[in-house]
Amino acid sequence: MPYLTCSSCGLPTYCVSEGTCPACGTPLRRSGPPVGPRPSPDPEVRTKLAMARRELNADAALLSEIRGGKEHVRWAVGGYDGVVAPLRDTICERLLDGRIGAVVHDATAHPALRDLPAVRDGDIRAYIGVPFQTPDARAYVLCCLAYEARPDLGESDVRFLQGMVESLRPLLER
Repeated sequence: MPYLTCSSCGLPTYCVSEGTCPACGTPLRRSGPPVGPRPSPDPEVRTKLAMARRELNADAALLSEIRGGKEHVRWAVGGYDGVVAPLRDTICERLLDGRIGAVVHDATAHPALRDLPAVRDGDIRAYIGVPFQTPDARAYVLCCLAYEARPDLGESDVRFLQGMVESLRPLLER
């Protein structure tokens, strides 16, 4: 915990960066490294996404945050990094609202997906995704995409992604 001891009266006081002592009013300032944003989980997240992409033989692996009616691709391997799309135009929305399951072998043949821009344009053919939340209620989807139909994807692949979520969650909580 960020406690400081007041140099005037000796009272231990909670202080993140600066303030005043509640007992005597002496200005308090934390010395040492500044208390600021947590280190970025980028390298670790990208390593895990690369593993998911490799293990599932996917063309891309994404970790998206869902907020404000949009899908924000926070991390990606294989493309899509930094993409922000209206949720209504995404496969993730259909996963989140239950219109599709975790695995879609051929998005072009699925009635809920075939008219989405990325499917219609041929950017996405197969999809596997797992939604989750962090303890602070942020919503995410971890997914892998393929440019071709993937009838081989199944429940064991979903369990693999669920395990991957459990290794990603602590990185997102930092």
